[in-house]
Amino acid sequence: MIGEIVSERYKVIEYLGGGMSSVYLAEDIILNREVVVKLIKVDHHNREKSVARFQREVESTIQLSHPNIVSVLDVDETDMYHLLVTEVIHGPTLKQFIEDNHPVPVAEVLRICGMVLRGIRHAHGAGIIHRDIKPQNILMDGKGQVKITDFGIAKALSDTRMTETNQVMGSVQYISPEQAKGNQTDERTDIYSFGIVLFELLAGRLPFEGETPVSVALKHISEPFPDILEFREVPEALVRIIGKCTEKDPHNRYRQVDEILNDIAAFNSGTVSQTHLGPSPLSSHQEDRKKNRKLWLIPLLAMLLLLPTLFFFFVMDQSTILPDMNGMPIEDAGEILEENGLEMGETIEEYDPEMSTGSIISTVPGAGGKVDKGTPIDIIVSRGEAPYKMEDFVGGYYEDIKGDLDALGFSSVEVEKIPDASKPDTVLSQSIGAGMEVTPEEHELVLEVSSGMEMPLLTGLYLEDMQADIEAMEFSSFEVEEVYDPSEPGTIVEQSIEPDTLVDPSSDNLKLTVSKGLEMIEVEDYRGQQLEEAEAALIESGFEVDIIQEAHSADFEEGQVMGQSPHYGEFTKGSTIDIIKSLGPEPKNEKQFAKEVLIPYDDKDTDSKEERPTRTVEIYIDDKDNDIDDVFDTLEIDSDHEYTINMIIEEDETGHYRIDVDGETVKEDKVPYK
Repeated sequence: MIGEIVSERYKVIEYLGGGMSSVYLAEDIILNREVVVKLIKVDHHNREKSVARFQREVESTIQLSHPNIVSVLDVDETDMYHLLVTEVIHGPTLKQFIEDNHPVPVAEVLRICGMVLRGIRHAHGAGIIHRDIKPQNILMDGKGQVKITDFGIAKALSDTRMTETNQVMGSVQYISPEQAKGNQTDERTDIYSFGIVLFELLAGRLPFEGETPVSVALKHISEPFPDILEFREVPEALVRIIGKCTEKDPHNRYRQVDEILNDIAAFNSGTVSQTHLGPSPLSSHQEDRKKNRKLWLIPLLAMLLLLPTLFFFFVMDQSTILPDMNGMPIEDAGEILEENGLEMGETIEEYDPEMSTGSIISTVPGAGGKVDKGTPIDIIVSRGEAPYKMEDFVGGYYEDIKGDLDALGFSSVEVEKIPDASKPDTVLSQSIGAGMEVTPEEHELVLEVSSGMEMPLLTGLYLEDMQADIEAMEFSSFEVEEVYDPSEPGTIVEQSIEPDTLVDPSSDNLKLTVSKGLEMIEVEDYRGQQLEEAEAALIESGFEVDIIQEAHSADFEEGQVMGQSPHYGEFTKGSTIDIIKSLGPEPKNEKQFAKEVLIPYDDKDTDSKEERPTRTVEIYIDDKDNDIDDVFDTLEIDSDHEYTINMIIEEDETGHYRIDVDGETVKEDKVPYK
């Protein structure tokens, strides 16, 4: 994940940890600031339930706006994750703070607990139970301020007050007995967990530990809560506060967070009320201490019994009724408190749309109650109406939201037209991120709005690579025509909209011409046909012909096609067909035969002194090139004549010659190859 950009704006920098989710430090690349991104994996086997659970979380977190609760800045969803973006708190968790600073001074413990309780009170007031209050979910910034995070398993009270059937929610070391049993839960569940946090802040350790989560959960259900005095000397009032927070029966606990705040305020003033605290939950160790104190307590008790009237008036003189200052300016609070013998406690600012800025919303303890003089009174002061939580306008149409933006009263709204595949007038980005809290009149808003898109160059690209992008543009119609073309199959060879043309996909039509490669033609088998005829037919079909070889064959006559590659199937137009031409049967071995023969004249009746008449000689030859029935040579002789018989005799054949003189055979012979 490191280096990836999620939700198109958050660049992941560092893994921070996780449990039910993965938590990362990230950079908001639009607003150039650090944020915390929480990724909750979508349950694809039960996606509907997973989405519903995330929506409940979002509904819980977006209602909360308090100085002691981490602010939620953005929410989103992908196919893989639910996304929750919060502010960054640079500082340790309360768990780390305890480990590094034990023993934490009691005054610091109470300061921290006050902030934690006020954050919980705000959530409870919104009908939200955290159900996982623990030091790991409490962050401290560089100024020592405390903020509660991770309302990941919180659930709106208006939805249901029960956990899911048989499902234990929360971390087992801080889990309430009713959670461990899977029973009904309410605000007192968070109060139990807070009691354990208070114990850990003071003792530096957890009250229950075990080898397995189940064993720890069982201890919360059945074992007595440990005595903190076994680990550290702390005031008795804090022992009783811890005890009342961690009662196993929810009905015996504090019912509201305000009750704890009141008792802490009373402890700080030195006038602890027993109304809420009840009896101290003493261990055997404390009982021994109590017995050891009995002797020196007897004189004190006796003195008190002797002076009841004095004690009564003393107490009455030290108490007063807290006046109702709700709605008054905070500037008047000090004087009114001083008039009633009370002190100014902590001033806490909260947003309140019904109270003007600086007006008192309420006090802790509440108005009308009896309090001891000298008690510090915490005052909740209005910060006025809460800042506007920026809506997510991205994806909407500017004309549709223009009226809403004008009504919000931003100091200026600037619209920048950006070429984009989205429909013209679609909002592409906003300079103030969704979920950010702003005062509109103090901020400028810049919106990037689609002016439509410039047609990208598509020719030469593969349709398969561009199909998804083109379909995402959602043209009014999108048509693909396939043609035979020398280009690779699937290549876009023509587009109906010229590149760089400004288009509105919602109304424009796009037609792409796509190559399906060269035309495929069926090849016939011309083996055994005359070469001239086969060559002409192949060329007419669109093929090239190459005579690659001439060879003798006993099966094919001279001039016939004796070989063809390929000789069947479909092939692209223009492909070359290789042909082998037959030279006919293989020629036999042969020998040259030459023989000198004497052709006799032989005319005994003619007087030698007289001129002799000529005689006609016919030569007949039967060999490779001649037939015995045809006259090979003719000549006239008037005397004996020598003649050379030349023959070519093939292997396994016999040569034959014959000489006729005036039609009468005078010489004849057969000559075998050997």
